[in-house]
Amino acid sequence: MDSIRIRGARQHNLRGIDVEIPRGKLVVITGPSGSGKSSLAFHTLFAEGQRRFVESLSAYARQFLDQLEKPDVDAIEGLSPAIAIEQRSGGLNPRSTVATVTEIHEHLRVLWAAAGVPHDPVTGEKLERMGAADIVAAISAMPEGTKVVLLAPVPSEEAREPERLIGDLRRQGFVRVRVDGEILELEDAAKAWPEQAKNVEVVVDRLVIRPGGEARLADSVETALRICGSEARALVSEDDAWKEISFQTSYRNATTGFMIGELSPRHFSFNSHLGACPSCEGLGTETFCDPALLLGDESQPLAKGGMKGWWKAGAQREKAFAREAVAILRMFGLAETARLAELPEQGKALIFHGGELDTGWRIGTEKKKQVKKYEGLCVEAERKLRDAHSEAVRRRLLRVMAERPCRACQGRRLRPEILAVRIEGAGGRWLGIQDFCGLPVEEADGWLTGLQLPEDRAEVCGQLAGGVAERLGFLQEVGLGYLGLDRSSATLSGGEAQRIRLATQLGSGLTGVLYVLDEPSIGLHAEDTGKLIVALKRLRDRGNTVVVVEHDEEMIRAADWMIELGPGAGKEGGALLASGRPESFPDTSPTKRWLESPLPEPTKGPGFPLLGDALMIRGASEHNLQNFDVRIPLGGIVCLSGPSGSGKSTLADDVLLRALKRHFNGSGDPPGRHRGIEGMEFLGKVVAVDQSAIGRSPRSNPATFTGMFDAIRDLYSKLPLSRQRGYGAGRFSFNTHGGRCENCEGAGRLKIEMNFLPDAWITCRSCGGKRFNRETLEVRFKGMSIADALDLTAGEALAAFAAVPKLRRTLEVLGELGLGYLRLGQAANTLSGGEAQRLKLAVELSKPAAPHTLYFFDEPTTGLHFGDVERLLTAFRGLREAGHSVLVVEHHLDVIAAADWVIDLGPGGGRDGGRLVAEGTPEAVAKIADSPTGRALAQRHARHFQTKG
Repeated sequence: MDSIRIRGARQHNLRGIDVEIPRGKLVVITGPSGSGKSSLAFHTLFAEGQRRFVESLSAYARQFLDQLEKPDVDAIEGLSPAIAIEQRSGGLNPRSTVATVTEIHEHLRVLWAAAGVPHDPVTGEKLERMGAADIVAAISAMPEGTKVVLLAPVPSEEAREPERLIGDLRRQGFVRVRVDGEILELEDAAKAWPEQAKNVEVVVDRLVIRPGGEARLADSVETALRICGSEARALVSEDDAWKEISFQTSYRNATTGFMIGELSPRHFSFNSHLGACPSCEGLGTETFCDPALLLGDESQPLAKGGMKGWWKAGAQREKAFAREAVAILRMFGLAETARLAELPEQGKALIFHGGELDTGWRIGTEKKKQVKKYEGLCVEAERKLRDAHSEAVRRRLLRVMAERPCRACQGRRLRPEILAVRIEGAGGRWLGIQDFCGLPVEEADGWLTGLQLPEDRAEVCGQLAGGVAERLGFLQEVGLGYLGLDRSSATLSGGEAQRIRLATQLGSGLTGVLYVLDEPSIGLHAEDTGKLIVALKRLRDRGNTVVVVEHDEEMIRAADWMIELGPGAGKEGGALLASGRPESFPDTSPTKRWLESPLPEPTKGPGFPLLGDALMIRGASEHNLQNFDVRIPLGGIVCLSGPSGSGKSTLADDVLLRALKRHFNGSGDPPGRHRGIEGMEFLGKVVAVDQSAIGRSPRSNPATFTGMFDAIRDLYSKLPLSRQRGYGAGRFSFNTHGGRCENCEGAGRLKIEMNFLPDAWITCRSCGGKRFNRETLEVRFKGMSIADALDLTAGEALAAFAAVPKLRRTLEVLGELGLGYLRLGQAANTLSGGEAQRLKLAVELSKPAAPHTLYFFDEPTTGLHFGDVERLLTAFRGLREAGHSVLVVEHHLDVIAAADWVIDLGPGGGRDGGRLVAEGTPEAVAKIADSPTGRALAQRHARHFQTKG
C-alpha cells in the first residue's frame, strides 16, 4: 500500500476522523495545543504499530514487554513497525552521560583497553612492557662478548624470611643471590644477611653473548619471569663497569615503582569498582557544606544572628555556637558585638573549617591558656550528614549543602591510573578516555582522524574507532556538535535528548519503518533547524515514513505532506481541518493563513529600555562563556537567544538564576564563575518557570498543583449535607482514608495480573472509576459530585465556580494562557513540558500583586501553536505592565521579534560560542550580520515580505 489509512480515530478528543498518511514521506501534524496531534500520532498511530508488533511475538516473550492498550480506532491499514522518538528529558540518573546514552562509551572502553598506553599518573612518563621473546631479542642484540648476569627480583615479603628463602632457592638449584647490590653465595648470604634487606635478587644465570646462545638465554629469561612474574633484570658489562637494565612485562615505572596490571574494559567504567574514583564512587561530584549557606544577616553581630547555621531557632546548638563565636572574636581581639566581616581570614577559616580554639580560660598555677580542638561548622555539618538517621535532620543539613566536582578526580569519575591511560590522536595529542569525552563532538571527531594504533591491533581497533566516528557524525547531523560526551544526561533539554535518540536511529540503517517524533526542533536555533530537516529527510529517503508533531515554520514548509487538526483545544479540537501538500491547503486553514500573513507590529513597553534599572553581570566565565559583561534591562521583556550550545542556559541558569536564588532564598547550588552582579537591589524576588514536570504521580493533577483542589474540597465541606454528616475537607481527598473508594484506593482503576498476557486495567466496579465512595459522591454542588468537578475542563469549571473568588482568578488565567481545555483531574504525568510550564505561570499570575519580580522562562513556546504563542506573549506583556521583568531563553522568532530587548550569544556552539555578539532591540539586532539571530530575523522579515507581496 502507498499510504497508511486511519478510519474512525476517536482516541481522547479525536472526533472519529479518517485520514491517509502517504508512506515514504516527511509528514507534519500541526494544530493548536490540545487539538489532538499527540492523540493521533502517538496514542493511535504509534500505539497500534507497537501493539501489533508485540502481538506477533510468543506468549512467553510478551510477558517481558511493556504492553500498550488498543487505541480507540475502527481500523488502520498499511501500518509499518513503529518507533517513537518522544520528547523526554535526559533522565535523572547522575551516572548517565551523552557518551553512555549513545553507547559511544561502550566502544571507547574497549578501544582504550585494547590500544591505550599507560602513563605514570604523577610524572606523566609513558610506560612500556616486554614479553619474554622481546627480552631475549634485546639481550641477544648486545655486542658479541658482552658479559651478562641475569637477575630475578624477589618480592619484599619473601625477603623478610631469609632462612626460608635461601632454603627454597637451594632446593631449586640456585647458587647465588644479590643482596642490596652485592652478589653472594647462598651460604655466605645466610651468614651476612642484613636486618632489613631492601633489594634481593636471585642470580638466574651468568653468560656471555655468543651466536647460538639464544636457547639457553630463553630458558633463563623464562625462569627469571617465573620467580618475579613481571620483571627481569640484567647486569651488563660495559667499559669495565656494570650497567643495570630492567625489562618489564607489566606496565611499571622502574624509577617511581608505579605499576599497573592488565587492563580490561571494566577498568574504564565509572560504574565498576575497578575503574571508579574511590572518593566519589564514579559520580564525579561530592556534597559539601557551603559556608555561604551558613550565613545569616551579615549586618548583625556574629554571635547574634550573623550565622544561621542548620539548627532550629533557639536550639541548644545555636546557644553553643554563640559561646564559640564569642571565644573566637576574643581570640582575635574583637568585641562580642563584632560582625563576621571584621574577622581576619584566619578567623573565618577557624569558624568554618576548624583548628585550635583559645577558650579564654586559664588553668594551673602558671595560668596557661586552655586550647581545645574546634571542629568547624562545615566539617561538623558534613559529619552529621554522614551519620544522620532522621530524615528531618537530613533535610535541615541539606539546606547548607551544595555540590562541587570531586576533589580527588576533578570531576572526571575514574581512578588516576586509569585516567593516565592515553592514546595518540590527531596533532600528536595524547588523550585519556575522559579527556576525549570532555571534547565537544566536533573536536572529538577531528581527533579520531589521526588516531595512532598498535600494528598488531590496528584492524580491530580501527573498526571500533570507525564506529565511534560514525556515531559522532550522526550527532553533528542533528545539530549537537557542540555537546561534550561527558555532559550529564540530567542537564539535557527535552529537545537535545530527543535529537540524541534521533541520531541513534540514523545509525540503525532501518528501512520501511514508521518514525513518530514529538517536536524535534525544540531547543534548536533557526540556523540549526536546517540540519535537523536534512537528517529527517535522510530517514525518509531510506524508505521510511517520518511523522512529526511540529509547530516550527521552517519544518512545516519543508514537509512533503501536512495534516492539520483543530480548530481549538479539548472538546473544541479533534477535527481534521486539512490534509495534503502545504501549498494545496484551503484558504480557511489557520496554519496557511499564518504562513502567508504579514508580520504583526511588535508591542513595545513605553520608553524601554530604561537607562536606569538593570542587572549587570560582570565577568561571566562559566563553562564556555568568554569572560564578558552583559546588561539585562529591567521592566520589560528581554529575550536571551543564540545557537544551541552558545551559553544561554549557562548565563541565565547557572550564573544569574543561581546567584539570585542565593540572594533572595539563601540556598541553592553555587553560581557559575563571574566577578559579580549589580542591580539585585531593584528586585523583590525571582520566579523560575521551567519545563520540569509538575508531578510524576498520576495522582497529581492541575487542580492539586494550582491549589484549586483545596478550595474545591473546602467548598464541598461547607455544603449543607457535609455539615449535617460532619464531613471535613479531608473527606473529599482521594489520597486519604475516609472519603475515597478503598477498593481501588482512590485510583479509579484496578490492575489485573494476566501472567503470560499483558496486564489488564479495568474500571473499579465499586466506584465506577470516580475514585470516591458512595457517601462522599452524595454531596453535590450545582448537581455535581466531587468526581464530576474533577472531570470538568478549566473553561467549564470557570462557569461552575465563578462565584468562588479563590477559583475564579486561577481559572481565568488558565483560559488566558490557552489551557481552558485541560481537565482539572488530568494526571500530571500526561502533560507536555509546555503545558506544565504554563501551569506554573498560571499559578504565579493568579497570586496577589507582588514586589518587582524577575520571571525567568526556559523555552516557554514548547508545544505551542502560533495562536498559543500570541496568548503567551499577551501574558508576558501583562507581567510587564504590572511592573515586573521577564527574561526568556528562546529560539522562537515570533517571541524574539516581540521582545523589548534581545541579547544574542554565539556565534556558534561549544567552544565557538560563549561571546556576546549582539544586544539591542530586535530591529537593531536584525541589522547585525555577525549575529546568528539577527540573520534569522532578517530572513524571516524577507520571507514574510515576499509572501505578502
